[in-house]
Parts: sequence; C-alpha cells; structure tokens
Amino acid sequence: MSGDRSTPGPAASIAEPSSVPSGELRTVVFHGTAQIGGAPVASVIVLASVVAVLSFIPFSVALSAGNGFPMAQGVYSLTGWLLGPWAGATASGVGSLIGIFLAPHTAGIPWITVGGAASGALFAGVITRQRTHRRLTGLLAVVIVLEVVIFVRHAVFTNGVRPGVFVAAYLTHLIAIVGFLLPTRRWIGGLIASPDLRRVALGLFLGTWMAASLMMFGESMMGYLILNWPDELFVFFAGIIPLEQAARSGIGAVIGTGVIAGLRSMSLVKPRDARY
Repeated sequence: MSGDRSTPGPAASIAEPSSVPSGELRTVVFHGTAQIGGAPVASVIVLASVVAVLSFIPFSVALSAGNGFPMAQGVYSLTGWLLGPWAGATASGVGSLIGIFLAPHTAGIPWITVGGAASGALFAGVITRQRTHRRLTGLLAVVIVLEVVIFVRHAVFTNGVRPGVFVAAYLTHLIAIVGFLLPTRRWIGGLIASPDLRRVALGLFLGTWMAASLMMFGESMMGYLILNWPDELFVFFAGIIPLEQAARSGIGAVIGTGVIAGLRSMSLVKPRDARY
C-alpha cells in the first residue's frame, strides 16, 4: 500500500478554539420554587432557625425593657445581606418570634423584639453599593428621622433629660444614623461584596454596627415611651452601649464572614437581592 501515513485523517484532527465564548451576562431566575422577596423559602427557613437557636443565648443588658436580649441580635443584619431586605426581615422576624416562645428569658417585650429583628434586616438590606430599593431606603430614612424627633421630644422636652446626657447615651447610634443618611452605606456595601474576605469582615463589622444601631435606637425609643426609665440609666448607657455594639458587630463579622466564604466556595445561586 502506498500513501503518506503520517498525515492525520479528519477524525484525528482537533479544532483549536479561535476565541473564548462570550455573550451577554444572564440573570438566573428561580422557577417553580416558592419564594419570599426573591429568596427561596427554604433559605428563609434555614436562617430563621439560626436566629431562633441564637435566641437562647442571653446577650444584652441595656435597653432591654425588663429582660435580656439574645445573641441573635448579631445576625439579624446578616440575613438582610444573604437574602435581601424583605426575605431577611421575614427570616429574622420569624426566628425571633420562635425564640420568644422557646427562650422567653431573652424575649423582652415581644412586639418590640420581633419588630426590631425585622427592622435590623431591612436596614442591612439597603446598606449596599448598588442603588437599589430606593423607595425602601427613603422610607427607612424618614422613619429613623421621625424616631429621633419623637425620642428627643419625649426624653428632653417632656421628661427633662439633659441634652448632653441624651447625646452621650446614644452617641453610638446617632453616629450610625448619620452614616446611614450619607453615602457611607454604599461604601460599606462595597466592602461586603468584595472578593477579599478581609474586606468582607470589615464591611460586616461596620455594617452590623450601623444596622444594629438603627434597630436598637428604634427599640429604645419604643421602650422609653412605655417605661420612662430614670435619668441615671442614660448615664449607664453611655458606657455600656458602645461595648455591646462592638460585641454585636464582632458576632456579625465572625459568623457572617464564615457563612459568606462557605456560600461562595459552593458556587450556589444567590437570591435575587443578596449582596454578598
């Protein structure tokens, strides 16, 4: 037989790709799955369970309306970044509601506790680098300004608390309020969305500080309207609130960084409004 046997036949030829396939970035949408605010119900249930479990651990002593607040306060905000504001609020609210029944020693005033848990996730859900949920952000800004006005009016002008004492007691929260009203929240949101886990941890610490401060200020305002605690407690709060906020933020940063690192490594599809 004759012929050049060194020449490969058509079957042996392997076409080299001329270019890397590219196309328009597509958005993955869940179909056939029950959702809350763009997040699967299963994810909401899992995070609600985490909140309920952490509700067993007493944590806060200040602003407690007669009882202790749970360690779960450190992860209320995290649900807002993992699921989005509405799904996160549902997870935190349901989890804290379950905690009220299973762990009454950390319940406080139930309706304040559940409302505060949901608000913590709502505030966190709009602390992002993206200009999303503008109406919700505007509404929350109006709510927090009204809370400041109502609290100051009742404490300073009605009950005679000295303005300096009031500011010292809630300076931690007031700084967070100013930061929320300014573009600071988008910078913090950028840290949380960063691929660098060290920046993520810093973002979660600062973001939890901000969201938890907004949550706690609202709870404090409602608690004070009911209890009218004495002026001496305001002096006590000036020292204890920064320490408690640092602890909440540490909890949120440690747990949150671990959870986000794990979710990213598994390459799971994010809920629609997730911001990690």
